[in-house]
Amino acid sequence: MNSMEKVIWDAPGQADLREVDMPRTIPVYRPATAAAAARPAVASWSCEAISRPEELAELQAEWAWLSRHGGRDTQLFQSATWNNAWIEAFHGIENRRCKPLVIVVRNARGAPVLIWPLKRVRYSMRLTVLTWLSDPYGQYGDVMTTLSGRELEEALTLALDAITREGADLVRLKFVREDAAIAPFLKKHFRQTSETYGAPWLDLSPYATPEELEQRYTRTQRRRRRKIRKRLERHLGVEPVFRRITDPREIRQAIPQLLEHKRNWLREKGLVSRALFNDRAEGFLHRLAEHMAASTDGTEFVLTAMEANGRQLSWELGFRWKGRHFAYITAQLPELRPLSIGRLHMHHSQRQAVADGMRAFDLLIPAAPHKKSWSSGVAPVHNHFLPLTLRGRLLGQAYLCHLRPMLRDIYHRLPAGVRSFLHLSDIHEHDEGQ
Repeated sequence: MNSMEKVIWDAPGQADLREVDMPRTIPVYRPATAAAAARPAVASWSCEAISRPEELAELQAEWAWLSRHGGRDTQLFQSATWNNAWIEAFHGIENRRCKPLVIVVRNARGAPVLIWPLKRVRYSMRLTVLTWLSDPYGQYGDVMTTLSGRELEEALTLALDAITREGADLVRLKFVREDAAIAPFLKKHFRQTSETYGAPWLDLSPYATPEELEQRYTRTQRRRRRKIRKRLERHLGVEPVFRRITDPREIRQAIPQLLEHKRNWLREKGLVSRALFNDRAEGFLHRLAEHMAASTDGTEFVLTAMEANGRQLSWELGFRWKGRHFAYITAQLPELRPLSIGRLHMHHSQRQAVADGMRAFDLLIPAAPHKKSWSSGVAPVHNHFLPLTLRGRLLGQAYLCHLRPMLRDIYHRLPAGVRSFLHLSDIHEHDEGQ
């Protein structure tokens, strides 16, 4: 269409979103009312926006039920347990600048059929942005729902109508997988930025035992692992062993070590993680361990270590959800990096996942070369946004579409020492599982 493109908008007084030809610009979203947008099948459904602590506490049991019955295996970060741990760790601390905003759609019987976990973040110059509730800790953005097809579309329309009444300038939704429940809706109604990511993962379903998993590797790869074990044994005087840490006291001792070594590695590489460099990260992970130990929605906290001579040498913090293992944070002692203990740890972690009946091993964003070597596929991941005001349009078009990608590209080209000095967390966020 040359200078024209298709965009989604809604004219005042019309019931449905529709496609029209508009100049190449980002429109401000004008919602239909919830009553007008509802089809007969969902006309009696309701939608509410929850932000008060007591209301969020009352929602937890229903959220856990919806997580058990409606969640996909990639939706750990939308589960009740995950988000409740975040609320406890961060809500109140940043209460003036950041507040939860959980959108709940209920059917005619009052049961929740969709939960969209968001937060309202207030920036300088009175700019308000809605983003995923647990950002930047959550890796994949989505909604928790039991719906699909036309009903899901209608429920999301009701939810988006409620969102537009919250007085925000922009909705910014990062790290949405192409197979997410919300992805078709965002593709239709939101703008996608030029930044594209990949989430590597290994399909474990063909392997009934850890021994069968070994068959996917070439003779050269198996020989390399044997050499790694022998080098480590010569260096340490004993072969390191792989162990899952389950005792709560040991978990509390291991998490600070894990974070310390991961942060040091990031500093050496000149990389940034808003999540891991936050001084509340340790408290959040402790809460996750406690909440998942008592969860009713199926989430599981998994912390493993390679050990020798009573000393922990490497760590992997992961989570499990509906048959999927998420390799969230990995770290190792710096003096053992040249001996590839991290590679050996990952090998044992994947074997253990097969032994425990997991069907997928998710290495999360980004699709780094070393992650791809452990994977059988890469899921495309995108960022989306929707302006709700003229100020939001300016932020979306000028910064998210143009300035941020340009600065990010420049940032990647800089030497590690310069990146470490600049520490531009919003331009480059390292997400190696974190």
